[in-house]
Amino acid sequence: MYSRDSWGGPLEINATDSATEDERSRNLQDVDRAALSRPLDETQQSWLLGPGEQKKKKYVDLGCIIVSRKIFKWTLGTILFAAFLAGLIALIVNTVPRHRHKHPPPDNYTLALHKALMFFNAQRSGKLPKHNNVSWRGNSGMQDGKSSDHSAAIKDLVGGYYDAGDAIKFNFPASFSITMLSWSVIEYSAKYEAAGELEHVKEIIKWGTDYFLKSFNSTADTITTLAAQVLLSRLRLFLSPGYPYEEILRTFHNQTSIIMCSYLPVFTSFNRTKGGLIQLNHGRPQPLQYVVNAAFLAALYSDYLDAADTPGWYCGPNFFSTDVLRSFAKSQIDYILGNNPRKMSYVVGFGNHYPKHVHHRGASVPKNKIKYSCKGGWKWRDTSKPNPNTIVGAMVAGPDKHDGFHDVRTNYNYTEPTLAGNAGLVAALVALSGDKGTSIDKNTIFSAVPPMFPTPPPPPAPWKP
Repeated sequence: MYSRDSWGGPLEINATDSATEDERSRNLQDVDRAALSRPLDETQQSWLLGPGEQKKKKYVDLGCIIVSRKIFKWTLGTILFAAFLAGLIALIVNTVPRHRHKHPPPDNYTLALHKALMFFNAQRSGKLPKHNNVSWRGNSGMQDGKSSDHSAAIKDLVGGYYDAGDAIKFNFPASFSITMLSWSVIEYSAKYEAAGELEHVKEIIKWGTDYFLKSFNSTADTITTLAAQVLLSRLRLFLSPGYPYEEILRTFHNQTSIIMCSYLPVFTSFNRTKGGLIQLNHGRPQPLQYVVNAAFLAALYSDYLDAADTPGWYCGPNFFSTDVLRSFAKSQIDYILGNNPRKMSYVVGFGNHYPKHVHHRGASVPKNKIKYSCKGGWKWRDTSKPNPNTIVGAMVAGPDKHDGFHDVRTNYNYTEPTLAGNAGLVAALVALSGDKGTSIDKNTIFSAVPPMFPTPPPPPAPWKP
């Protein structure tokens, strides 16, 4: 039975036709799928992978120059890496705490050296420089060298140094003092420079030598025998002049060795106080000026031996190292700086306990714009009050043979300073100051001395047949 479709087609289903139509439909679908697969694949690839990669250019145009793309990338990467590294280093430097190396504080010998040199500023006579740095000192001795009525100058003798606590100039002690200072500068100029005192000590020396040139005559005294012996020992140690000078120099060298042996405690050449101060003047007053000069010579001779790679010297059959001499020098200077039974520093201004009644006219008379005659100053000399002016760096005469000391202005055997004493003190202090590794330069003295033996003749010319 057939029903009529209102749309013009049959409503019944024919099995055979249905199967045929299904196959046809599947075939059409396969054809459509095959036809659509290629554009679909291209579309999906465009979605997932983007458009097809185009051939890249090999060069980059920078406007002013054309470079290879590879070089451009390498250069850009290097710049970026360098900038990153620089920033990282700057960050580390700014954030990490800095540990700055601190220089060790100066030792006591260097501190005392600064003060001991100031004593010479206070002892200057004549027209003082503006940078003299002693407020209570003024021009003095401006008429020195003129006749008694001050009408004419016999010779210009303005300048120089006052010898001690009185306003008197003595050439022999002053010449010894300037010699010791000059010697110490030649041997230890590096230490003076390290302490910032090289120009100062040179100025001190020049102030003295300028005055000597005014008063010089050919009969002036020479340096002491002991200092000359030590200096000649240096000549033998470093230059080895040979015959015929060797025999003479060996004699002086042996005498120096004997003197150095006498400084050692194991020998009885000199007594010592219970506090350890050597009695070079055999218990007489004012011992320190002898002690400091001996300490300088001992330290210097020790440095001579070290510079010559000589570990020590013989005292008879016994051998002593150079450290023994240096220990002697230190023990004596330490005593003067306060390591003594009274715990007193004998250098004014060094430490907390030092003499306050120094036998010194300039330091004991106040600077109050009043002129005092010589007798008018006696009231200041005899008072029990401390000096109104502190004479910084002055080494007083020192204790007695029992380590006793009386801080009394009227007793110059205890409280008077001298040029010769302070010169030896300065020399000993600079020799002991600083690092022991900074020692003498063996080429400073005698570097201009010509050879003391004949120059050997040149070798003969080579023989030719």
